[in-house]
Amino acid sequence: MRLWTLQAPEVVTALETTGHFRAEWDRVDRSFRTAYQDMVVEMGRRGIDCAAAPPIWCWHGRARQRRAARQTANLLLSYPEWAHGRWLLTLRVPDRLVLSTSYALWCDYLGFRGGIDRDMVEGPHRMDWRARQQTPWDTLQYTIPELRREWVIRARPYPPDSYALEQIMADPYCREIFDRRQRSG
Repeated sequence: MRLWTLQAPEVVTALETTGHFRAEWDRVDRSFRTAYQDMVVEMGRRGIDCAAAPPIWCWHGRARQRRAARQTANLLLSYPEWAHGRWLLTLRVPDRLVLSTSYALWCDYLGFRGGIDRDMVEGPHRMDWRARQQTPWDTLQYTIPELRREWVIRARPYPPDSYALEQIMADPYCREIFDRRQRSG
């Protein structure tokens, strides 16, 4: 399956030096860990071994639709993440290692399991793990257990757009992250 993902520079370095990368739990917000663990359990139920690591999120296609890729990036990444740097990786992952789910349902479930939407009358007390869009505005998300060098078709730096860059430069914390990255090359 052709997928793409946005990753930090150290992920690309890990792929270059070791040939693989698995996500780490300390990078997952504490309030989201239960939902992420549920995702790992579901992946395991389907024969996708995450080796007890959190999954890696991807999106379908080649990221050639610039507006769609940029919109997704801007919705998912914070200004400190942009300041730290991101790489766009285009992948070809074996279908048997991909879990497809509704992004809209996942966001609702993530909020519920994270304690954000506990007062929701209808809950999403259980995640619907089927790969189906809930509305015309929904999209499917794709999770994989790890990244492997042999899956990478293309990797390139993916800079922030002008608005995000303006916000980074206006914030002293983000600017320091950005400047440090620029100095280190």
